Formats: sequence, C-alpha cells, structure tokens
Amino acid sequence: MDNSVNNIAEINKALAKNYIHYDPSRTDYSVNSFELELIEQTGSSIWKDVFLACLGLGVPCIINAIHDYSSLPEDSKSFTADIFLNSLFGGLSIVLGIISLIVWQKSKTSFKKVIADIKNKPKYEMPNKS
Repeated sequence: MDNSVNNIAEINKALAKNYIHYDPSRTDYSVNSFELELIEQTGSSIWKDVFLACLGLGVPCIINAIHDYSSLPEDSKSFTADIFLNSLFGGLSIVLGIISLIVWQKSKTSFKKVIADIKNKPKYEMPNKS
C-alpha cells in the first residue's frame, strides 16, 4: 500500500504543469539600470509639492488681504500692517508657485521623453527553443 502511494505521488508530480497566463498583444520592455535611475530622478520631483504648498499659502493670504482692505471704512482706505503682510506673503507665494509650476511641467515632459525613449528601443526577437 505504501508503495502505491509513492507511485501516485510520483505520477502526479510528473504530470503537474505550471501555467502562466500571457496576453499575446502585450508588449514588455527591458530597462537597464541607467534608465531606472533616470526614471527615479525625473519621477521624484518636489516641484509639484512646492507648487501646491505655495498655492495653499498664497491664495488665502490674497483673499484675506482683499477682505481686510474692503472692510475698511471708505474715508480711511490705507494699507495697514495686516493688509501689507498678507499681500506680501500672498504675492511672493503666488510668484514662487508659478515658477515651481513651470519647472514641474518641464520635468513632466522630460519624464515622458524617457518613457518614449524606452518604448522606441529596437525590438529583439527571442530565439526559439528547438
């Protein structure tokens, strides 16, 4: 009885097959270590975060300055320290945000260029096993 169990296990092991589901319309690309480092450098841009932080600081400061200026009495419409500081920080943040937005958009296009270069590599035909 013990011998037949071993034989069945050996038969099952011999008949076992491993399958991988592969889509023939899928294209796989090979990437070398230089290209991986380039993707990592262009993909990890801090400029988007700087843009969003500047936008989050600049817009409320500008809105606060406009509100403070419009709430002053008509006969004394002069800049106070609050209005000046809100306008200053808001304006500087908006300018820095616009600069970081431009740099971020340029880095996005260089990231797309790296991906396009990888996709345009010459195809290599895999040898058939005979």
